Amino acid sequence: MNRIIFRNFGIWVLWVLGFVIASCASVYEVQILYKLPGPSGLLQGKSLKFTVIDERQIKEFLKAGAKRELKHFSNNVSFAVAKYNEAGFKIGPLAPMAALKKAFERRIENEGINLAKGVGPGIPELEIGVKDFSLDFAERRWVASISYEARLKVDGQVRATQFISGSAERFKVLRKKGADMAVGDIFTDTLNRLDLVRLFQDARLM
Repeated sequence: MNRIIFRNFGIWVLWVLGFVIASCASVYEVQILYKLPGPSGLLQGKSLKFTVIDERQIKEFLKAGAKRELKHFSNNVSFAVAKYNEAGFKIGPLAPMAALKKAFERRIENEGINLAKGVGPGIPELEIGVKDFSLDFAERRWVASISYEARLKVDGQVRATQFISGSAERFKVLRKKGADMAVGDIFTDTLNRLDLVRLFQDARLM
C-alpha cells in the first residue's frame, strides 16, 4: 500500500512539475537590444519636449505570420539599451510602443539634449509619428519593420521633418533568436538614422 501511495505521489509531483515548466516555457518576450550611436556633441544643453503619436493603421505589433509562430507572446518585449561601445543594460519588460518611446528618449538624451516637461515659448517639440512598428514571419524569415516621421515644431508650427523607414530580415533559428535579432537590428538602424543635428539646423535653431 505504501509503495502504491508513494508511486502515485511521485507521478503527481512529476505531472505538476512538467505543467509548471511547460507554462513558463510557453510565455515569450521578444528580446530587443538597442545600440546607441556616439554623440555628436553639437546639441549639448539644448532642450525640447518629446512626444510619440501612434499613427499605425494596424496597432498590433505581431502580424499574422508572427502570431502563428509566437502563440504565447506575452505582449511585452524585454528591452535593453547599450551606450556607444558599451555592454547593454536591461530597462525592463515593456509594451512594444513603450519600448520604442523609451528608445527615442535615450537617443535624444544621448545627444546631451534635456527633455522638457512642458512646452513654453520658444521651446521646440519633437513629435514622432509612428507609421509602422511590426514583426512578421514568412518563408522561414522573421521580418521586422519600423517607419516614422520626425517633426520638429516651434510654437506649434512644424519647422523641419524627416521620414525614416526600414526593415530587417533574419532566418528562423532555435528559440526565436532570429526574431530578437531582426527587431534589435531595425531598432538600432532606424533610430540611429534620425539626424537630430540636421533637424535643428533645418529649423534654424542652431
